Amino acid sequence: MTGTFLFDDYSNLPPMGDYGPIRSLWQAIAWITSGFAGPTGRPVSLASFLIDTRVWPASPAVFKTTNIVLHLLTGIALIGLLHALSRAFDVPKHRALWVAVLAGGMWLLHPLWVSTTLYIVQRMAILAALFVFAGLWAYVHGRLQLIAGRTRRGYLWMSLGLVLGTLLAVLSKENGALLPLLAWAIEKFVFDAHGRVKYQEGAAFIWWRRVFITLPSLVLLAYLISQLPMLFSGLTYGRDFTPYERLLTETRILWRYLWDLWLPGVHDGGLFNDDIRLSTSLWRPFSTLPATIGLLALIGLALFWRRSERIVLRAIGLTIIFFFVGQLLESTWLQLELMFEHRNYLPAGLMFFPLALFLVDRVRGGTRWPVWLAIGIFCVLGLLTYKRADLWGKPFQQALTWAHEHPDSARAQSYLANFWEQTGNYPEAARLLDRAFQQHPQDLLVLANRALLACDTGEAPTDLGRELLKLARTGQLAQNVVGYQFDTFLSRLQENCAVFGVDFGFTLIDAALTNPQVLHAPDEQRSLLHRRAMLWLDRNEVTQAYADMLTALRLPDLAPGTRLLFAAELASAHHQRRALALLDAVPPPLADIHGWSMGAIHRRWLAHVGYYHKAEIHLRETLEKEIAAASG
Repeated sequence: MTGTFLFDDYSNLPPMGDYGPIRSLWQAIAWITSGFAGPTGRPVSLASFLIDTRVWPASPAVFKTTNIVLHLLTGIALIGLLHALSRAFDVPKHRALWVAVLAGGMWLLHPLWVSTTLYIVQRMAILAALFVFAGLWAYVHGRLQLIAGRTRRGYLWMSLGLVLGTLLAVLSKENGALLPLLAWAIEKFVFDAHGRVKYQEGAAFIWWRRVFITLPSLVLLAYLISQLPMLFSGLTYGRDFTPYERLLTETRILWRYLWDLWLPGVHDGGLFNDDIRLSTSLWRPFSTLPATIGLLALIGLALFWRRSERIVLRAIGLTIIFFFVGQLLESTWLQLELMFEHRNYLPAGLMFFPLALFLVDRVRGGTRWPVWLAIGIFCVLGLLTYKRADLWGKPFQQALTWAHEHPDSARAQSYLANFWEQTGNYPEAARLLDRAFQQHPQDLLVLANRALLACDTGEAPTDLGRELLKLARTGQLAQNVVGYQFDTFLSRLQENCAVFGVDFGFTLIDAALTNPQVLHAPDEQRSLLHRRAMLWLDRNEVTQAYADMLTALRLPDLAPGTRLLFAAELASAHHQRRALALLDAVPPPLADIHGWSMGAIHRRWLAHVGYYHKAEIHLRETLEKEIAAASG
């Protein structure tokens, strides 16, 4: 609870304060529609942050408290689902409750979810899982009602579970779209294992299943198939790996996930996984081949056990398929980061279901060893979770641990170096960053951090400037983290860093503007042009500053407030006439809005309430008054 904000927290949460303290409905809607973390904007997740605060900045503790409560609620929804599944497997009612509590409790206490719960922005993953588990619970409950002959009640529960569950889950995080496909897996392994549904439930249910389960599942699979050409493009799409390399590497990562789920350790895996060795083919590294064969064998066993008369074997098959279906969006060929623990939060929902079925089934007569084994498992999981949570409350120790566990991770070493820099131990920070750059000579993030340290100390290695120029032309500037840190360094050059020379900022920006990634990234181009314009303003070269601002504003995907910001910056540098000219030269981006993405909805809402229109009227009036005062 004493931990701080981390990484994506800083990009996703501060926009809460963009429109002042949220005290009215229009401000709340503006915040809820402002998301950019995924295609949907994740408005349900953003709305949930209003539970914690309506002002920014705020204390991280309030966000963590809500995350913990939501984690507990997710556990309750999962226990409800597991109880319904147990009843569907014909487990007696009193035993079904024990199965659900044991399996749900093991999941709830698992140390792997410490990072999901205490990393504030991962509330998105928590909420998606909550609504998926709740939707599946409603679906299985309704399915049992249908079997019992309560037709209307059954269809109502099933329909509401799938429709509302999927909608709320997707608007929390995109992997909520997996709900119908997970329901399909449950249908095939639990209710239709022997292909007898069409004879038992009748044609009405078959059509209902086609509309509510099969059709949305096929739509999702069609989307994934439409992305398959990425595998053969050979492009990296702003990453350090191609989609084909990612897919191969994920075969090894999935085994690591399974290892951590079944044999968790005291170690905290952390958030840095850029030290994973890429799989470039099935035999490089060679472990890729057995990993791939092993995954295919698991899936084959699961399908084979689908028709087994033994409940535990069918449950194991369901668990395997549930896990792999849950990983479809984040652990295949879509170009996301390679690995994060929170990606298992939803897929591992049924992971301990077969074990709980086995243990409860073995408690007969005077047999008590399953009880003691279950108690032992709970104690071990609780202790490991406590140890990990304790580390998450100590940021500096956490940075030391992550750097120790990931000595080849450039990000982990840079993160620790930032802590040493904050304490004034500049030599240790420099040592870590220099060593990391030797290991990763193409990593612009490390080099930007080293340059910031040079600004603090007033001393720069002789070749640091040359390496910065080289990587500015070729580095991964389109990556959010790298681009943010590079912009931070440019801002520092503008403020008070002269160690690289007075013209280095211009030279570095000119080099970055030739980067092939930047040429296809309007936002990054705009950021670089803006920084160069501010450097021109510092030299009172208003013509060049105005030209860069005008070019930046004419790039696509212009945010509504950027135009007003640039004009205000010109006015603050005492160039009010230029500021008015800039406003006249570029039309407001809210005047022409296309599509119905969350970004477009956000802009339509701001246009509806007149937020930027009123701001522009006020800015123009202020500029005209200042011009009149200067003339008079």
